[in-house]
Amino acid sequence: MHIPFRTLLRRIRRVLIQYEPLITVSISKEHLLHNLHSYKEAFPNVLIAPVLKSNAYGHGLVVIAELLDREGIAFFMVDSLYEAKALRQAGIRSRIVVMGYVRPEYIAKSALQNTDYAVTDIEQLRTLVPLVHKPIRIHLKLDTGMHRQGIVSEELPDAIALIKQSPLISVVGVCTHLADADNEEASFTKTQLSLWSEGLTLLSAAFPAIEYKHAAATKGASWSTSHPMNVVRVGMGLYGYDTSPSSTLSLKPVLSMRSFVTSIREIPAGDAVGYNATFVAETQSRIATIPAGYYEGIDRALSNTGILRAGDSLVPIAGRVSMNMTSLDVTGAPHIARGDVVTVISTNPKDPNSILSMARLAGTTPYVLLAHLPTHLYRIVE
Repeated sequence: MHIPFRTLLRRIRRVLIQYEPLITVSISKEHLLHNLHSYKEAFPNVLIAPVLKSNAYGHGLVVIAELLDREGIAFFMVDSLYEAKALRQAGIRSRIVVMGYVRPEYIAKSALQNTDYAVTDIEQLRTLVPLVHKPIRIHLKLDTGMHRQGIVSEELPDAIALIKQSPLISVVGVCTHLADADNEEASFTKTQLSLWSEGLTLLSAAFPAIEYKHAAATKGASWSTSHPMNVVRVGMGLYGYDTSPSSTLSLKPVLSMRSFVTSIREIPAGDAVGYNATFVAETQSRIATIPAGYYEGIDRALSNTGILRAGDSLVPIAGRVSMNMTSLDVTGAPHIARGDVVTVISTNPKDPNSILSMARLAGTTPYVLLAHLPTHLYRIVE
C-alpha cells in the first residue's frame, strides 16, 4: 500500500517525539467505513461525496481523507481553498470540490490538480469570467430557497451567457442545498426540488457535459431515489449521525475522546467547586479534575448537568466547565484514582456522554459539539 511521504513523515515524528497527550481523540476506521458502505448500499444509483469541511466535522481533515481516499467516492467536499490545499499537501489524490466561496482571482489562478470550484452567486461569476486564462471546472450552485448562496432561477439565462463567453470554463457540476430535509412535513423540500429540476433541465441543455448533479446531503439522501441526482453529499451520516425521520440506516459514531484524572481532592460539606460557586457539596465529597474544558470540546452548557465516564463509573460534572479543566463529583465512585481514564465522548449513542446525549443536554446539535473539537487534539485511528 502506498503511503504518502508527508503521512509517513508525520508517523515518524510521532514515534520520535514520544509524547503522550493529555487528551486523545480516537477515530474508528471500522465505523467510518461501515457508515460509508451503508450509504453506498442504501443508495446504489448515486455516488457518495464525503464532506470534509470544518476539519471533517471535528474528526480530522487529513485523517478522514486518508481513510477514504481509495474508497471509490465521487469527490471530497470541502468548504475552503485552505482545506483543499491541506489535502493536496498531505498527498490526497481524490477529486476535491470546494463548495464554499473562493475569491474569483484565486479560482482563476489556482494550480491545484483535480480540483473543482463552486460558483455561489452571479456576481462571483461576473468577476470570474474575464479573469480565466486557463481551464477551470466549476459547479454552479442554484438557490432554490435557502437564500444563503446560489444563482436564482431568474439569473440562469445570464449565467449561461456569461459562461459561454469563456471556452476555458467547464460546467461539470450543478448543485443546491435542501434547507428543511429533516422535516416530516415535506412541502418546503418539494418546492426546492421542483426549482432544482427546472434549473437542472435548463443547465443540462446548455452544458451537456455536466458530470455531477447533487442536491441532497445526509438528511435529504432519500430524495435522491426520486429526483435527478447522481451524487449525495454525506457529512454527519458519514460520522455516525442522521437525524432524518426517514432514515433507517444503522450508523455507528466514529469519534470518541479520552482524558484522565489529574487530581482528586476531598472537600467538606458546604464548600463550592469552580467559577461562581455553582456547585456546593451537600456532604463531604471527592472532586476529580480532568485537563479538558470548553476549549477542548466539553460544552460550557454541560456545567452541573453533564455526565462523563471515569473508569467504569458514570460521574456528574461538578460546577462550571472551565476553559481547560472540568471537575467531576466522584464521591459515589471511591475507587476512582488519579491517572484513571475518563471517557469524555462515547461512541455508544445511548451513553449519557455520547455526542447525541450531550447535545440534548446542552440544547444544541451534534454538529456544533463536534465542530468545536480543536484541531490540535491528538487524533489516532483505531
